[in-house]
Amino acid sequence: MRIRQEQVERACRLILEGLKQKKLITFKVPEAKVYQKLLDTFQINLKEEEQIDEEAKKILEERLENSDPNLDRQKMFLMIKRKLAQDKGFIL
Repeated sequence: MRIRQEQVERACRLILEGLKQKKLITFKVPEAKVYQKLLDTFQINLKEEEQIDEEAKKILEERLENSDPNLDRQKMFLMIKRKLAQDKGFIL
């Protein structure tokens, strides 16, 4: 599922607000800078996951060419994706 930009922004705002309310964060730089860094990091993570998805789709298609047509494609995709993520040290 693709996450829209406004959802990413809202999640980042909620994370920062939650940390501020619980007094778990103290800003040494302007809050806007922290928000931007969080937003950038979130977007980089999403792009890395998209790359893993694409790689998993490619592997899945290669494997399904000569396999049983009754295999659960979604389950196979998730298994391949988990393995790729684990190999790359990426946490899903």
